[in-house]
Amino acid sequence: MKRLIPILWMALLLMGCTEERKERSPEVLLREIEEDYLGEIARLGITDLYEEVKWRLYCNHCDVPVTDCSGRELKGMTYGMLDLKVFHLKYENGKGELAYTFVYDNSLQCSLKDVAGNKIHGIGFEKDGKEPLYYISAGETGHVSVHCDTMADISDCPTRMINPDQPVVRKFIAANREKLNPWFHMQAMKRGFIKD
Repeated sequence: MKRLIPILWMALLLMGCTEERKERSPEVLLREIEEDYLGEIARLGITDLYEEVKWRLYCNHCDVPVTDCSGRELKGMTYGMLDLKVFHLKYENGKGELAYTFVYDNSLQCSLKDVAGNKIHGIGFEKDGKEPLYYISAGETGHVSVHCDTMADISDCPTRMINPDQPVVRKFIAANREKLNPWFHMQAMKRGFIKD
């Protein structure tokens, strides 16, 4: 009987570790991270800013083909069809940064690093501000001005972030409405980009 107790204890310990590993899957980790950040966003009172930037990020990348999701190529997918989750929030002394990541199948992060065009994935903000202070780029640029008139190379201007109401965005949304991410689809209806 004395020998059975250590064996049972070891079996229970291993089962507990297995259960903990299941709970800590990439899907669960991403969900927990986002829930924590969404709670902080609510506490800071920047929920409207968070949603507006999420909308603009979808419009900015909606028709861009996905090139890399954690090493997996997704043919026929665009960023407008993926989930977009908040993945970084830093706030101190009245200013902060808020960044997002595109996610496939609730667990695979999809990089913007190698996409054509701008690689905007977040913003700098003031707590009570209604507009971004700057954009955060996944490329070498780092911070990008919100005013294209100050940019040396206008081709890097994130025009869809500044004004998402672009004909190419409307056309893509209308043509792909059934494939869009549900949040993006709902916002497109709410904002009049999709007519029922």
